[in-house]
Amino acid sequence: MILVRLKIFSHKRFITMFVIWMLISVSVYAQTGDGYDLSWNTIDGGGGPSRGGLYVIAGTIGQPDAGLMADVMAEGSYELYGGFWPGAPLCEDCFPDCHPDYDEWVSVGMPCCWCNLRQCHGDSDHAVEGGTKGGYYYVHYNDLNLLLACWPILEPNDGNPYPGGPGAAWYDHCICADFAHDAEGGTKTGYYRVHYSDLTILLNSWNILEPAPPPIPSGPGIEPNCLDCP
Repeated sequence: MILVRLKIFSHKRFITMFVIWMLISVSVYAQTGDGYDLSWNTIDGGGGPSRGGLYVIAGTIGQPDAGLMADVMAEGSYELYGGFWPGAPLCEDCFPDCHPDYDEWVSVGMPCCWCNLRQCHGDSDHAVEGGTKGGYYYVHYNDLNLLLACWPILEPNDGNPYPGGPGAAWYDHCICADFAHDAEGGTKTGYYRVHYSDLTILLNSWNILEPAPPPIPSGPGIEPNCLDCP
């Protein structure tokens, strides 16, 4: 995988850096009389994906260069990769291309949360909530709170004459509440990735208890089949 390193400079800073570089280059040449070598290197710290419509760029603004495969630390079944963009596998391959929602997954930036085996049933975070007194649920308050927080976010209108917004993919985890994997709405109101069909899915899974040993309340659980292909 090739990662794009983005270097962002203001116009004034670019001119300043260019003048300094030229002065250093001339000084080195004058002192040595030989050619000089300006090797590629970075001094960085941060980064992440940027999205606009259907386009996604995985960029970096300053990353400590500590993410090569040679820097992997492993013990048993655990691995630790350094850097913001290490050599660890990302989410490109976690959603099967035989799935009917594969193209939708790609169009929203291939979110890892869609690879959660119960995400299409309303489980946004793959976390169990509850306790020994009332039992455990995969779909509960955390999932509902995320859906409600992401409810009013309009999708980009791409220049069309109807209401538009930044889109759910711009906000942390909001795309995880798109349980139906579709956009709802119309040209009058605009389109939403998180809307009524997602709420309906969540409510249908709301009271389903997960299996548990006695005396913990138990139920059939939510089937982990969201990645099953036809």
